[in-house]
Amino acid sequence: MNWIDIESKKYKIFCDESNHLMNDKSNVMVNGAILVPEEKTQEYNRYIKYLRHKHNYYTELKWTKLHSKQINFYIELIDFFFKSDMKFKATLIVNKSKLEHQKYNSTHDDFYYKAYYYTLRDFIKNEVFNNYKIYLDYKDRRGGEKIKKLKFFLEKQGLGNNIDIYIINSNESQILQLCDLFIGAIGYYNRKDIKKKSQIKNQIIAYLEMLGINLFATKKSFTKFNIHRWDIAHDYSK
Repeated sequence: MNWIDIESKKYKIFCDESNHLMNDKSNVMVNGAILVPEEKTQEYNRYIKYLRHKHNYYTELKWTKLHSKQINFYIELIDFFFKSDMKFKATLIVNKSKLEHQKYNSTHDDFYYKAYYYTLRDFIKNEVFNNYKIYLDYKDRRGGEKIKKLKFFLEKQGLGNNIDIYIINSNESQILQLCDLFIGAIGYYNRKDIKKKSQIKNQIIAYLEMLGINLFATKKSFTKFNIHRWDIAHDYSK
């Protein structure tokens, strides 16, 4: 096969995380990403906007600000994901309080980038014609520093030769907001320190379970919606 015959594959990856700080109140951290073929991105964004218009849903989609009367919108959005070419991957970290960075000559920033590696490694292939644009949700003014360190870390792990990383605001991307919905559901399901009284959140979790999603963890072979569970109490050095 001639190189000229090899089709270039381009992807966009939209990433978000929840409870990623060392000293927040949650003992669970979730790092998630949605992979989209680049040529499908505009089409998918337009369709999600259509669903928003259909259901009169005009605020930013966030797990922490769900609307109980909008269950039909959330269900249609989830159904659309499973019918599309998008793929979701999450790294679920439990027992975060057991982290011992000093013992392993590490920092919480190092751990943060390691979590991103586990989230992205199944999406990124270092094939010469593949290209990946990674979008991180804006969190603070350290965005530029995070981009450089994440790219450096991914390159050290054998990834990163064919990626570009950007910071965007979540309200700029429908797909990034969808990622927030999924990681929110995973974190909520796995937290033991809260009373799970939210009807709308429980409805979304029940619907994902009805679709066959195990929010505790999934098998590696389940590539459409994959959850990699990392229990710090049993294996911090992973």
